[in-house]
Amino acid sequence: MPTVPAYNLDQPTQASLTAALSAQLGPETARALVDLTTKKLHLSRSGTTDDLIRLTEELMAIGDLLRVTARSEKIRAVTYRALHQSI
Repeated sequence: MPTVPAYNLDQPTQASLTAALSAQLGPETARALVDLTTKKLHLSRSGTTDDLIRLTEELMAIGDLLRVTARSEKIRAVTYRALHQSI
């Protein structure tokens, strides 16, 4: 998994998003929700950071239960992207 040198920040992925959502929804539901949303947005499983941001934005729109976790993961992805672009 790529990291941003000097910050030691791992690149967020769909797998890390699924893991974060699993705490609220359980692993099977989280995996199914991420997979369905990925398909709806026509994204690949090995998507870019920009794809992950789109995915989190879509999940945030689903409702309150997902909004907090999806927003947290979006912030993580936006931060990674900004730091990665600065090097």
